[in-house]
Amino acid sequence: MAKHTSSTLQDRLARSLDQANRREAKKPPAAIPAKLPLPAERRCVKLSISLFHGDLARLDAIRERMAQDGVRLSTSQAVKVALRTATLDAAAMRQALDAIRSEDGRKW
Repeated sequence: MAKHTSSTLQDRLARSLDQANRREAKKPPAAIPAKLPLPAERRCVKLSISLFHGDLARLDAIRERMAQDGVRLSTSQAVKVALRTATLDAAAMRQALDAIRSEDGRKW
């Protein structure tokens, strides 16, 4: 009779656990707290640009120069370094724009 009682208790426990598991499975997942939006100065804008051979060579030169100092750059980082270290000399920028237009071949 002890075996019968033990078996019955195990069966009841098993059914109870099955029911608890089913109830748990039906519960909606806990809401994940929404992330706060980044401040404007920390957000980035994804751009797609077309670069000519000379531009790519310049990016490679930037990456190689930084590698000499032990810093490995991604292409994106190299573009950012180039933009942030560029001088804002109007004459040089016009000259560069003329070169870009001649490489591009489209009417501007």
